[in-house]
Amino acid sequence: MLVTNRENTKFEKYDGFSTNLLIGEINSGSKEISIQITDVEPNEMQFLHSHVQEQCYYIISGTGLIIIDDLSKEVKEGDAIFIPSNSTHGIKSIGKTNLTYLTANQAFGKQRENEIWTEEKAL
Repeated sequence: MLVTNRENTKFEKYDGFSTNLLIGEINSGSKEISIQITDVEPNEMQFLHSHVQEQCYYIISGTGLIIIDDLSKEVKEGDAIFIPSNSTHGIKSIGKTNLTYLTANQAFGKQRENEIWTEEKAL
């Protein structure tokens, strides 16, 4: 059994946002699924990026502007977003509080997970 949270998982702090790897190959051994939680500060943005894994974002709190390829849409608490494989995507916090969202996708693999999430709390 594995039970994780922000206090006992690998994390990374970027300019304007932070992310925790809640479930990944590193801590669960799963090669199939990965779950992360991310906080984007007001008026900041998770940088545009792409990867082969399809991805879903679920907005826990706050409001944001999701960008997927050439499209953008305002999103809010309770919204779920599907991001197709290899799509360029990112999300900006447009409210007065942090935008917090959960991400689910196929696992990135141990090597890539260690590149993205470099800081360790009590694992």
